[in-house]
Order: sequence, then structure tokens, then C-alpha cells
Amino acid sequence: MAALSTVSVRPSTLMCPNSTAASSTSVRSGYPDWVLLNKTARISADRNATTASCRTRDGQAVAVSFWLADPPNISHFSVHCPGIEDEDFADPPPFVHSCHGAFVLFCVTLDGSDHHFVYSARGHPTGKKKNKPSLHVLPDPKPAVEAFESQQFGILPLGDDEHYAVAFLEYRWDSRGNAWVYRAYVFSSETKAWRRSRDVLLRLSESDRILFDRHATSKRIAVGATSLGWVDLLRGIILLSNIFDDERPVITYIPLPATKVCITDKHGYPHYAPEYFCDVVCCDDLIKFVEVDFEDPDYRANGKAWKATTWNWKVSWDDWRKVRTIDVADISVDPRYSALLFPHLLSDDNKQELELKNLFYLNPTLSVCGDDDFLYMLAKVDEGDDIAWVAAVDMKNAALHALVPVSTNESNAIPMYYACAFPKYYINNITSDMGNPVEKDKSDKLQQGGANSNDYGGNLQKKRRKKKQARVVDHRVERPFLLYFIGCVFVAIIVKVLCHLS
Repeated sequence: MAALSTVSVRPSTLMCPNSTAASSTSVRSGYPDWVLLNKTARISADRNATTASCRTRDGQAVAVSFWLADPPNISHFSVHCPGIEDEDFADPPPFVHSCHGAFVLFCVTLDGSDHHFVYSARGHPTGKKKNKPSLHVLPDPKPAVEAFESQQFGILPLGDDEHYAVAFLEYRWDSRGNAWVYRAYVFSSETKAWRRSRDVLLRLSESDRILFDRHATSKRIAVGATSLGWVDLLRGIILLSNIFDDERPVITYIPLPATKVCITDKHGYPHYAPEYFCDVVCCDDLIKFVEVDFEDPDYRANGKAWKATTWNWKVSWDDWRKVRTIDVADISVDPRYSALLFPHLLSDDNKQELELKNLFYLNPTLSVCGDDDFLYMLAKVDEGDDIAWVAAVDMKNAALHALVPVSTNESNAIPMYYACAFPKYYINNITSDMGNPVEKDKSDKLQQGGANSNDYGGNLQKKRRKKKQARVVDHRVERPFLLYFIGCVFVAIIVKVLCHLS
């Protein structure tokens, strides 16, 4: 039997009985074909071969870098804005909106304004930065759209993955037509412009409408080449098809499987965050759904039983198709995990085997690879621990495939991790340095040259410079007044002395 290997992979450590397990690295690029990306960014000046940068509408420089590792390791991304201190970033910190193909759409909040960026792993097709990762700020639509910054954006590749479309939905209730009315706003990186579709009606059955009326989007998925889905993990998916046809867009409502675990009260409101129980991902045109049915939802295991069930759905199908169900009691665990990782969680004194039901579970998810039948679950030994474990469960063979330790105290977003396939789009001339920073951002270097060098940092930095200059001016202004005051006092004393002598 092979020894239990510990492979050091930043920022987490892969522990797996099989030293070749869990690797999905692309031969073409040297990066993973897909990753579990922490949804919340770190603020860091570290850079590597994945780094790309641009400027906001106000001229503030923004750089983004990705620190990648094979699943079930957790990958991270970092954001750096030269001249802006960590404490100046607004709450929430930068976070991922959605990702598909070569693209990642994320948001950075600076001085109360949301700025949305699109990162491309494929990058520029021509020019000095050919095939290098690129970053673009998403422009505002014209004419302006109310609450544009807070819209639920989805992203979809265009054709050869060199260009992309970003879309969001506006909707209202039409009491006359007894239907919801939708219109889509779509930005194309080819035309660099927004366009608006015609209105389209969505009529629902009474039972579907009860669910749909409370629909609240928690994530966006790309479905096939021309569709985007807005997912509510409790109430279903709003699917916008024919996204590039302004005259004939189609809106469809896809309820989740009827046997879905009930975690709501009698009024349909959730007792618990649905992200703790289920997830939806999409690979090409295959939508995959997973739910975990805990014996006691209040504890989410901690010695209680649970079952995980997966379904698949395609546009051409009439309903969800169940794939399989596994019971935690049937999942085999290599005994070497037990002694190394969780000796106090063994099932009994005579059985040196870890029982997965003794862990506390948070977030289930699936991979975005169509032929991957793995369930990834974030788990803790104790609910209050800062260290968690990502368990990769082979559902087909009912076996624990790998465990990865990861810190959870840096992320305040749910779901904490996003399944993304963008790393496989890195071109060969991007060196693979997974997790290894190569340099620090140098703010003074970014300020040299360029049309905006005199306006570096935009309004944000101007405000900060003005504040600092104001403090300097105040000190300079105070000194003459102080000298004048001392002089007056001195003159008054002399006059008083002379008057006394006379």
C-alpha cells in the first residue's frame, strides 16, 4: 500500500492516499482545467503570470491576480489598487459575480461606488500583450439605467472566447396580462456598447407563480452558447435564451426538482441559508444540481446522518433526471486519514475509521466538468473552527477521494467558492506558477509615463492628496500666527515695563 502523501500546494495542502489523485491540470497551459475559486478577494500587491490591470472610469489603477491550485484545493484571487490602503476598501470586499469560459466578472467597491471588471484568461488576440491575460472595466449603459451598479450580472463568451457578453434583467408585473414582463440589457465587448431587448412575457402556472414571486438571484450560470440563467437555490432558475436576438428573446422558468429538501417554513421563507444544502453549476448545456438532506438541518451532521442527491437537466428535456444518491454511511474512507487528521473522531475505540457524519458541513458544490461525478463539501470538526476541510467525494464509487485544509475566516461571502473553468484558457506562453508570487506591484512604476500619468489614481487619490496637502498647509499657516502672537505678547510686556519705570 502506497504511503499517504502530503503535497504542498499554495494556498492549501492536498492530503490524499493516492499521490496522483485530484489533478486536472491542463497539458496545454500547465494550469488546472477548472478550479474552486474563493468568491471573496484578498487585498494584496503580489503579482504573477496571471496578473492583469486596467483603470476605473475615475482613473484609479486596479490589478487582479489569481492563485490557482487543482481541486479540491481552494484557489484565490487578489486585488490591488495602488495608492489605496487596505482599510480604504469598502465593505463588502471585492467579490466574484459570475464566471464562464475564459472570463471572470467581479466587483470592486471604492468610495461608495461599485466598479465591475471582466478578466480574460485568453487575453488580447493581437498587439504587444498578445495572449496575455487582460482586464476591462464594464462601462455604464447610455442612457443610464436605474440602480445599474447593483444589478445581477451574468457573463457569456462570444464565439471563439476572445469576446464576451454581459447581461442583466429588468422585470415588472403586468396585472393586465397577468404575467411578468422582462427586458434584457446586453453589453458586447465586440461593439463596446449596451443594447436593450424588446419586452418578453413570462406566464406561469399558479403553483409556479407562488414560488417565482419570491425569486431572489444568488448566482448566474451560462447555459450553452446563447443562454444565461439566474439561479435562486430555493425557487428555481430564470433562463434567458436567444440572448443575442433583441427581437426574439425567450424567458423560461425552471423549477428545481420536486423532491428537493424542504428548508422553508409554511410561508415559503427559508429557515436556513440554502447554500448550506444545495448548489447549481453548468457545463456547456448540462445543468447540474446537488442537494444534501440532513437528518437534522440544525446540526448539519455532527453525528447525524445525511444523503446527497444529484440531478441533471438540459433544455431539450421535459424535467430533471436523477443521477444518483449516496448515504454518508456508505462512503468508504481510507483508514490512514483517521490517524493523521481526526483521531478523536473515530467511530469507536476498536474501529480505526473516520466517520464523515461526525463532521459539521457547510457548502456542497459540484465541478463544471461534464464527466466529473465528484461532490465537494466544506466541512469542519467544530462549527466555530477557523480551519475547515474540503472533502472530495467520489459519488460513483461512494468513496472519500481527498481532503484539503483551508482557512475560512477570511471570507464573508456565501457560497464561499465558485466552480470556474477559466484557467484552461491560458495560452502556452503564460508560465505556470500556481500559487507563487513573482513580484510586488510598484506604484511608482505605474505612475511613470502614459497619458494619465499626471492624473494617476483619479479622483480617489486626488481626494487623499488634497487631505494630506490641507494638513500641511494648515501647519504652515499656523506658524506665522503663532510667531505674531508671541511678538505681540513680548511688545506688551516691554510697554508695561517702560510705563512702570516712567
